[in-house]
Amino acid sequence: MSDTVPRLETKSQADAYSSPWTVGTRLGGALWAIVWLLLFRPTPKPLSPWRVLLLRLFGARVTGTPFVASSVRIKFPWNLTLEDRACLGPDAEVYNLGPCILRARSTVTQRVYLCGGSHDLSIRALPLITGTIEIGADAFVGAQALVLPGLRIGEGAVVGAGSVVTKDVEPWTIVAGNPAREIGKRIMG
Repeated sequence: MSDTVPRLETKSQADAYSSPWTVGTRLGGALWAIVWLLLFRPTPKPLSPWRVLLLRLFGARVTGTPFVASSVRIKFPWNLTLEDRACLGPDAEVYNLGPCILRARSTVTQRVYLCGGSHDLSIRALPLITGTIEIGADAFVGAQALVLPGLRIGEGAVVGAGSVVTKDVEPWTIVAGNPAREIGKRIMG
């Protein structure tokens, strides 16, 4: 796993009710929401290359041939990196207020929530905290799992269905539960 991007960042905002985003970011997000609704969401499964093209047009960094289901919700495509054969399954939500990186052959299955933002509850203004989420090469995130901001799922790791990931997952480790705990090692045969 690389350390090229910061793990957590606090956004500056005047109070709990003001946006930390620039007008340009908000307009870009609104335009993306329209494109998602009209051109991304209604496409059938075989049109993943079309959906990936739309993501690229909105700034996603893409290498190889990833798969993106039509029902995937992505907050900010310009904060998304998809490597070859990475997969975002049906109804997954990528709330990528910070960078979200899916390494080669990683799989994020149905209804997974990758949560790249939260708030600092110890400060009255509740400043937004964003974090980089990195899903390692050959990792697998099971259905309805939740991954919190600033976390890394290591290469080849498995996150069990319904798990809540509150800390990094070591490579080739299997975790499950709420909070997710190690339950074994993944051995490839």
